[in-house]
Amino acid sequence: MSFGSNSIKIDVSNPQPIHLKAEKYLLKGLINVESSSTEIESELPENFIVDIQDKEGHVINSIAAKLTSDGRGVYEYYTWASLGEKISFVPRDSRGNVEKKMLFYPKKYHAVVSNGGYQASVSPFTGRLGLYIQGSVSPPLPGVNINVSAAKDSLISSLKKGEVAIETSTSADGSFVSGPLYDDITYATEASKPGYHIKRLGPYSFSCQKLGQISVRVYSKDNGETLIPSLLLSLSGDHGYRNNSISGAGGQFVFDSLFPRNFYLRPLLKEYSFKPSTMAIELGSGESSEAVFEATRVAYSAIGRVALLSGQPQEGVAIEARSDSKGYYEETTSDINGNYRLRGLHPDATYVIKVSKKIGSGNNKIERASPESVSLKIGYEDINGLDFLVFEQPETTILACHVEGKQNEELNSNLLVEIRSAIDKSKIENVFPLPLSNFFQVKGLPRGKHLVQLKSSRPLISHKIESEIIEVDFETNAQIHIGPLRYNIVADDQSQEVTPAAILPLVIGVSAIALFLSIPRLKDIYQATVGISSPGFTASAKREPRKAVARKTTF
Repeated sequence: MSFGSNSIKIDVSNPQPIHLKAEKYLLKGLINVESSSTEIESELPENFIVDIQDKEGHVINSIAAKLTSDGRGVYEYYTWASLGEKISFVPRDSRGNVEKKMLFYPKKYHAVVSNGGYQASVSPFTGRLGLYIQGSVSPPLPGVNINVSAAKDSLISSLKKGEVAIETSTSADGSFVSGPLYDDITYATEASKPGYHIKRLGPYSFSCQKLGQISVRVYSKDNGETLIPSLLLSLSGDHGYRNNSISGAGGQFVFDSLFPRNFYLRPLLKEYSFKPSTMAIELGSGESSEAVFEATRVAYSAIGRVALLSGQPQEGVAIEARSDSKGYYEETTSDINGNYRLRGLHPDATYVIKVSKKIGSGNNKIERASPESVSLKIGYEDINGLDFLVFEQPETTILACHVEGKQNEELNSNLLVEIRSAIDKSKIENVFPLPLSNFFQVKGLPRGKHLVQLKSSRPLISHKIESEIIEVDFETNAQIHIGPLRYNIVADDQSQEVTPAAILPLVIGVSAIALFLSIPRLKDIYQATVGISSPGFTASAKREPRKAVARKTTF
């Protein structure tokens, strides 16, 4: 224990109690080096370094673990720590002049001064030579990159499976040594070098083959100082080899890491022709070849920008150029900055350039563009500044319509405007009375196709409504004006209305005929009931007395 002071003065003429308080506590530890790790004791170093880390893992001190006097591979170290302090001990071999170094198991120990008084020793470390992986590359090749990775999870070094433990490279004789590594797991090695094909021969041995390359250079025939734009270089070869790459500005590119075979190279760029159009190249092992092409410009570009009235660029807007007389057609779309370039416009041809409403492009929300179109005759240079302002469709749909038909104040008051879905005709979107002005406007209809027609609000007996049906499509336009929507009110011949004035004479006539036919019958009934003749029929009764008595008897 340390009491924080090296000496205390005592006045023997006036003895006083001495109070001592421990401020630090001694922590000791050992490192045992396995005998198999050293052939002779003279190889043992005088000491190892032990780093002391705080609880966050920061090194707060470094101490020496010194070889004990018996010289049997035991090293001892110690340090002072305060009560409650949490520290970790991490030993390491700091020697830089040896081929192989020691590693220690476990990698670190934690210690806590939890109580006052004597502290137990830290658990001993075991030291042994680290694992070293030796390998080679043939034929000998320096500078081959060697990656050594963990074949499974390590409990000591905290390496996970597949993580790189050490990176190194081969020396002039093609050999490599990787280490030191903890020996609780196995390791996998990978070798690589740009421009070479590396093949594994064994766990730590490799063969290498130098690959060939093709350097491409394209220059302009018209102007040698003009840089050729980036172009597509299509390289094909035996056994189905394909490689399509984009060159940098200036027309230069290098195809590397190529196996020996026959290749065919073709440059492609709109507006240019190339001489030769295709080049055959026979490439041997490790050989380099140069391919040179001459480019001639045969077409030109129209360049501009697409933006809203506010100046905001519009991306994905389709622009087309059409020459009906020549049968040429080109199209492109604007980029994130609203810029576009129509390539491949032939000289001496007249093109109409405009914003096209192409389904699936960014033009779906565009209502119109200004200018609507531009007619240009293409010369022998690019055309710049061909800008378009576009106007977006409003989010809310608006349908406007005017109606034409026969004016009838009584019947017109019953007219209704009906709007239903064209896909699902049973779904009515809106119904409302036709305004007196014969003009209506409807907002907020769903996107899609709809059918518009007129109907009557109540059934008519003698007339019927004949209305046109107009289809509108809000997918392409949000604001639509249609009309005229024509209708006609016609008489219904199959359902004539019968008025009371026509029925009354008919009823009176039928009643009179029925009464006339029933008079004799009524007389007989009356006589049979009262037994006397009517005054109006006396003479007839006297002329036929028997007949009357006999008919009465019958009853």
